[in-house]
Amino acid sequence: MEFAKSLIWFLFVGACVVLAYFFLKRFRELKKKQIAQQALYDEKKEKYSHITSEMFDDIPLDELTHAVIFQIMAKEDEYYDQEELVGQFVDNLTHGEKLIYTIYQVENSLQGGKGSIHSFFITEPYCQCRPYYKEAYETIHCHEISTLLQAAEHLAILIENDQEDQIDEDSDYATYNFSDFTNELIAMIRSGGVMEKCNQYIKEHKDDFINLNQEGEEKDEERISE
Repeated sequence: MEFAKSLIWFLFVGACVVLAYFFLKRFRELKKKQIAQQALYDEKKEKYSHITSEMFDDIPLDELTHAVIFQIMAKEDEYYDQEELVGQFVDNLTHGEKLIYTIYQVENSLQGGKGSIHSFFITEPYCQCRPYYKEAYETIHCHEISTLLQAAEHLAILIENDQEDQIDEDSDYATYNFSDFTNELIAMIRSGGVMEKCNQYIKEHKDDFINLNQEGEEKDEERISE
């Protein structure tokens, strides 16, 4: 009897040791992967902080949007490093950058599915892009997303003005709350090829995404004001 108990404990401890070994091995593998991913992220963030004309031509099509976002992030850092902030950050972007940044902020407001599209309309820094979302999605031919966001914004306005009783019952989204809007938007983003369409738009509007040197500052200001 004692032998049987000892054997059971021995097998139990052995199983725990084996499980611990595989757990630690898996943990180390994940840690290495995270470190490698962070290193790659940091490398690209530095590489694409200023996109020149020559660099633009060498960027793979499927990486264009990420490259542009990294450049916008660098501009954002420069903007907030100023002693005195003038206007809003989006005012410092070219027209094309505003559209891509808006799409980026819409997805950021969802926080990987844990957030709500309501945040995009009322929370900084997302709401800085509120005036541009319709044009952004219409420009890349994501009309359904544009329509959905317009309906979500309408609900946000009604809530802001305490007029929820004035919801249009004939609207396709009359029964939607922000949870419904968020889930529908996530599904549309996943199935709508948003990233691919952004990549194509950037490729076709190269001049709007080139970081000009000091000699091109005057031209850069003209692009921003357009």
